[in-house]
Amino acid sequence: MTRDGAQRTILVVEDNGALRRLMLRILEGCGYSVLEAANGHQGMDLFQQQGTVDLAIIDMVMPGMSGLDVAAEIERQQPGTKILYVSGHGSSVAIDSISRRTPDRVLLKPFDAADLIDRVAQLLQLDGPQPSTIPESR
Repeated sequence: MTRDGAQRTILVVEDNGALRRLMLRILEGCGYSVLEAANGHQGMDLFQQQGTVDLAIIDMVMPGMSGLDVAAEIERQQPGTKILYVSGHGSSVAIDSISRRTPDRVLLKPFDAADLIDRVAQLLQLDGPQPSTIPESR
């Protein structure tokens, strides 16, 4: 798996400033172009300004607009977008649902740099659009 992020754009939406800045440094160190947002609304603004991203890394629990809401809107605007969910709440219904269907799309906090780099590289190696991770409403 390559760690050469040249020409790849990643949107990081994370409300924890220290973790967001750490992810930014790690990903930029691998050569990725990184957009960072402190909340879901800011993430959507950046996404719309950018027009397209190769991967969105989204915190599940944020004030205002939840990670699932951000992901749903990104997938609506750019179907098949690769999304990696990060969460400190490993036992939530949404995380359980996503983990069962697409376990490679969830990264539980705390994680280390190697976990993040490997998961991002794995997701970006996948060709073609990805299935939706948004839980179906009943």
